[in-house]
Amino acid sequence: MFPIPAIFTDNGEDSQDILKRGGRLQALLVDPLSFKMRLFLLGLVFVASASARSEPWCRCAAFVTYKNSEVMVYEAPEITITSCEDEANTCRHSCTNELNEMSNNGDLWAVQESGETVGQYICKYLADHYFFSINNHKVYGYNEVCGGAWEFTGVESQQMLCCEGGEHKHCISA
Repeated sequence: MFPIPAIFTDNGEDSQDILKRGGRLQALLVDPLSFKMRLFLLGLVFVASASARSEPWCRCAAFVTYKNSEVMVYEAPEITITSCEDEANTCRHSCTNELNEMSNNGDLWAVQESGETVGQYICKYLADHYFFSINNHKVYGYNEVCGGAWEFTGVESQQMLCCEGGEHKHCISA
């Protein structure tokens, strides 16, 4: 015989007391574990909603495209927008301007304030992340609004990117 879980009635009696007196037990179809699980999940939802980011934001980045993946090679400072729904175009426009200004309109050989070329900065970043040999890849600009999907901005590098051991090289087409 299986033990009967304790179920309390309105007057404080539990199921074992009722059965000992010979009374009939009308079981409530309440699984205590599922109730606890529901309470736990409700708590998680509350915590997630309370900690969710409340103000809108726009991210802007450059990526190198591989056959089955994209690798972020540069992320611009976050761009301020006032609405997630209404400012997607503002985000894209600001991101396009940022990437074009930083790279002299996608020129990988443009020299930055640090004295490095844009391509050298990217090659060094890729090598630091274990991508040592990159041959004939374009660099593309994308923006993201409020955690949505990354969208192509229309910005792309003027030249192909080639790196060997973290050094920016001229690409040789075969």
